[in-house]
Amino acid sequence: MPQKKNIFSGLKVIHLSLFVSLVIFTVVASVLREREFIFLADGSLEMTLQIVAVVVSMGALLTGFNLFKRRMLAARSSAEPAAERMRQYLSACLIWWAMIEGPGLLAVIFFLLTGNYGFFALAVFHILVLLLFFPRASNIIVLLNLSSKDVAELEGQNL
Repeated sequence: MPQKKNIFSGLKVIHLSLFVSLVIFTVVASVLREREFIFLADGSLEMTLQIVAVVVSMGALLTGFNLFKRRMLAARSSAEPAAERMRQYLSACLIWWAMIEGPGLLAVIFFLLTGNYGFFALAVFHILVLLLFFPRASNIIVLLNLSSKDVAELEGQNL
């Protein structure tokens, strides 16, 4: 019988991919900016971009966390099998992580356009928030109220 995939490891790989891509994009943008490979946009645009960045960042973080919390609680209280509850949790995580990463990418783009290190700091903030929400099997087990049999099934162990 073939070994099933470990869903917890898959979730970590997805998160790590999003995290590393945001870090790499931020580092590359910083290098491009420091080496002056990017021409700066008109300075009059900076204040508008600052407002846009803050509003998008705050809106995405608040909305994303509320959506995540609502979906996670729905998955926890669901009577579905563990695999379906985990699928619902994965969906909630993907939306939450996208709502963290999107404004971070926008901040990096604004940094490239303006050279304002406030945007760079905002991108680093989003990187740290994304790192804070790294998926841990022990947390997922508690959040979804999984039994040891459920965990074994999700880890791909043949019972």
